[in-house]
Amino acid sequence: MTGRVQTWVGGSVAVVAVGALVVHLAVVGLDQADKWASVLGLFVALAGLGVSVAGIRRGAGGGTGPSQTVESSAVGGGVTQVAGTGGSVRITHRGPAPVPPPAVPPGAAPAPAPPSGGDQSVRGTSASGPVNQVRDTASDVEIDGP
Repeated sequence: MTGRVQTWVGGSVAVVAVGALVVHLAVVGLDQADKWASVLGLFVALAGLGVSVAGIRRGAGGGTGPSQTVESSAVGGGVTQVAGTGGSVRITHRGPAPVPPPAVPPGAAPAPAPPSGGDQSVRGTSASGPVNQVRDTASDVEIDGP
């Protein structure tokens, strides 16, 4: 659903809710409506607490998403990492088949500290093709060529 549609739906729901509350107040009276408002307020507060906790847990990684890591590898082509884009991404690599790189012996690359949340990294890796990393874009990304 687009932002414009969400805005219209949200506004419509708000107008209907206010209208329903006015009708409810007129039908049951002020004292009874006050009691209902207290109960509904409790449930709204609990829902808000749940949304807050979910937001904190989602943002606990420090970035917008999990880390993407290629480490101690021998890649016979290229490495492409994409994260958090709001637009379309097109990555095209054409040309002759890449020659596989020599294998990276285990333990040849020092094991660095793990990246903080949302990082992209290629460490201790031999790649015979291009290495592309795209991060947090809100528009189109296009990478062409070998």
